[in-house]
Amino acid sequence: MIRMMSIGENIESLQILEAHSSDVTCCDFGGNFYLASGSGDKTVRVWEWSAGEGYVEMSYSPLTGHKYGVTCIRFSPQGTMLATSSVDGSTMLWSVHSGVRIHTFIQVSGGAVRTCRFTPDSTLLVSAGDDGSVCVWDMVHRNLVRTFQQHEGTVQSVSFTPDSQYLLTTCTLGVMKMWHASDNSDVSHGDAIVCLASVDDAHDLGVVSSDFSPHQELLDEDGSLNNRYLLATCGNDNVVKLWHVVVGQYVKHLDMTPCELSIYLTLEGHTSAMMCVRFSPSGSYLASSSLDKTLRIWETSGNCVAVLEGHSRYVTCCTFSRDSSLLASGSNDKRVMVWNLGGKLSLDSELVKPCRALSHFGNSNSECCGLWEQEVVKQAEGDGNTVKIFQRLEEQSAAVNTCAFYSNKFIASGSGDKMVRLWVRNEEGRFEESESSPMEGHRYGVNQVEFSPNGELLASCSLDGSTILWDAESGRRGRPSFQVSGSGVRTCRFSPDGHLLVTAGDDEKAFVWSTNIMEQHMVVEGHNDAIAATAFTPDSQYLITACSDGHMKLWCVAPCSEQCLLTQEDAHDLGVQSCDFSPTEGIAASKQSNSKRYRYLLATCGNDSLVKLWYILAFPTDKEFAVDCVLRRQLTGHGGNVMCVRFTPITGEILASTATDKTIRLWNVYSGECVHVLESDDSMVTTCAFSGDSSLLATGSLDGTLLVWELPQQLVFQAIAATSLRSHSKPLLNWNAEDVKCWLKGLGMVHAAERVRETNLNGGWLITLTFDEILDMLQIDDGEERERLTLHLYWLRKEDNGIPEVPLDMDIPHEFLCPITHEIMHDPVVCSDGFTYERAAINEWLLSGKFSSPMTNAQLTDIQLNSNTNLKTRICQFLYGENVL
Repeated sequence: MIRMMSIGENIESLQILEAHSSDVTCCDFGGNFYLASGSGDKTVRVWEWSAGEGYVEMSYSPLTGHKYGVTCIRFSPQGTMLATSSVDGSTMLWSVHSGVRIHTFIQVSGGAVRTCRFTPDSTLLVSAGDDGSVCVWDMVHRNLVRTFQQHEGTVQSVSFTPDSQYLLTTCTLGVMKMWHASDNSDVSHGDAIVCLASVDDAHDLGVVSSDFSPHQELLDEDGSLNNRYLLATCGNDNVVKLWHVVVGQYVKHLDMTPCELSIYLTLEGHTSAMMCVRFSPSGSYLASSSLDKTLRIWETSGNCVAVLEGHSRYVTCCTFSRDSSLLASGSNDKRVMVWNLGGKLSLDSELVKPCRALSHFGNSNSECCGLWEQEVVKQAEGDGNTVKIFQRLEEQSAAVNTCAFYSNKFIASGSGDKMVRLWVRNEEGRFEESESSPMEGHRYGVNQVEFSPNGELLASCSLDGSTILWDAESGRRGRPSFQVSGSGVRTCRFSPDGHLLVTAGDDEKAFVWSTNIMEQHMVVEGHNDAIAATAFTPDSQYLITACSDGHMKLWCVAPCSEQCLLTQEDAHDLGVQSCDFSPTEGIAASKQSNSKRYRYLLATCGNDSLVKLWYILAFPTDKEFAVDCVLRRQLTGHGGNVMCVRFTPITGEILASTATDKTIRLWNVYSGECVHVLESDDSMVTTCAFSGDSSLLATGSLDGTLLVWELPQQLVFQAIAATSLRSHSKPLLNWNAEDVKCWLKGLGMVHAAERVRETNLNGGWLITLTFDEILDMLQIDDGEERERLTLHLYWLRKEDNGIPEVPLDMDIPHEFLCPITHEIMHDPVVCSDGFTYERAAINEWLLSGKFSSPMTNAQLTDIQLNSNTNLKTRICQFLYGENVL
């Protein structure tokens, strides 16, 4: 929420904070008037507003994790986290509410970090520093997704456009460069990272600081849609420069994104080198600080409205509060000064609006609320993160060789006693063996079982050379069995679309069957040893086969081609035992990329005690569609042969592996960290399978034990929150037809949503076409429905233009405020605790490691977020009105 404000003539110092023992190098305001400052004394101090006292330090302040001076501080966009960078080469992530260190990012080069910045959508964090290298960190997985070194000087500042699409980097040699903020193409096949635009000598003697205005414009030039951003920079030449940055849409045949930077205005007034420049959250004003010991506040028209004096030495940093009523500045004089811009504030002012959590229950006693909030945070930070045995199923008379889940209601297993068993979850939530279990049909031990994607069929294969399809509900044979030779079948897998089934084994061949017509689709051969494992890519286009001699081969199954596309020799010494594709990589990568590049993430394991993650890359060349295999990461920790690997469904965030060392390991796929090691019985663990919602894990052992483990909510919730955060961060211009369809469904306009695919209505058309043209495309004839959709289209465009301004003296209905940020909501959603939050805020709350309700302190049962359409409508009426014309 931005509160509209005019800078008064009598700006004065509201408070001086003297806690640091060395130069104050950086400061930043967070939500709810939190203030943080960093210093050469290695500390970070976090302050909160207390009516009657002004700013007082949080109970956990100072934060003392850095070994050398702190160079940069940034609150996350929703205010739940704080990033701090240092000369020690690290960038640390902290919980604002508790002061707990969440994570530490180490610069790849080990060099000093001078700057860090979150994307406005909270998904990325960028750090950069002395050697010119830039590191892009994924906030969801806490891992490095991209690094490049394209500056010869020290990178002093990085800035993101307000839509999180583009990144600006600047250096001490005066060079500015623009990049895509997130670009998957640089990961694939070693492509060079492409700079969209570069400006030399942007400032004489170097660029020190930069910031983008929160507002952007959409330009329609000759039918081409371009985004225009306003950028401010400052440097050692004593001036502030305002730039227009115009970025066009990707041009496919040129394989480029047009981008141009041009000077719009030069602001002169400072008499010495500049240190910092920052836009106000409303974008109406600009603050700058200088070695001349002053701060200046400018209008974006170029008019200087105030010169602030008070520091006795260089002013190193400045920042606006999120309602623009305060300005904070730090200096070499070791002080932080808080300036009153609103004109009516004092230390007794109630800056923190009455939106404490308990006030949502009709109780606004601030002291009671403050203590209650501390308990909420304490509980949220202290929640257990353990894996527990949920249920021990009846022990088998022989080794459990395989197990499979369908949804979180059915478990199947196969064992050395020739039996296939099925368990069903009862009303109490416990698993009990089905009346149709055990299912007899095989003459020798069962090697693998797997449910079809729709859960109707259960496939099992055996050393007797047969593969049987069972009716999962009745336990009877659903289809004729597949048997092509007397050789044992070691693996059977369904394709994700359910149309194909692969069987393979000791005869060194893989047979692919059509499940619709029960006929052979294709046969692939070329291995020199038994095929031990197979897996389909998530789009059902490709098949991987892996054998006991350690080799892997890739085949195209849609359309079918019996020619091997790729052979990876010696994937594992002594043989591959299991493999699995991530359910997200491949489909997502192809949609995000501008060209037809496909990237699949494959996990393998083998008798060398290793788990390996590979990228299978498919990309066009001048002559053909080429494929490649790149080892991404090697996971070590098991002390014996690794028998099975499986990704969590839907998100693929976690990988499970089982081994002869009698342990199960859970790995964070993106960081490579082993997050849990599970041990129970004194027996080798042969197999594992996740439930459909990733809340349970089934494992089988050689001693005949089948265990069901209950996984911590952190593993489940964080993965879902990550998906939600990414899927709701697109600017309107980048919406595809599916995004438009989801938006219409959210409004309850199902019939209109069904017509979107026929018209291929996208975000660009929602912006440029007239309301009547859009309504006609969707064939909406009813007058009342046309009026309703016109209003929502009007609101959608207004929201896309940037953050709205609200007059300071306007009363905001309490229910419009998010309980986490205490700011007005723009995308209100109802959580499983029954309360409504800003979508981005509740997602960031979960990503920062809090899995309890922000309101009730109770553990969340799930994190399904449902749009609060009625409240959204009322907020839009409040912000934008209903006058479309």
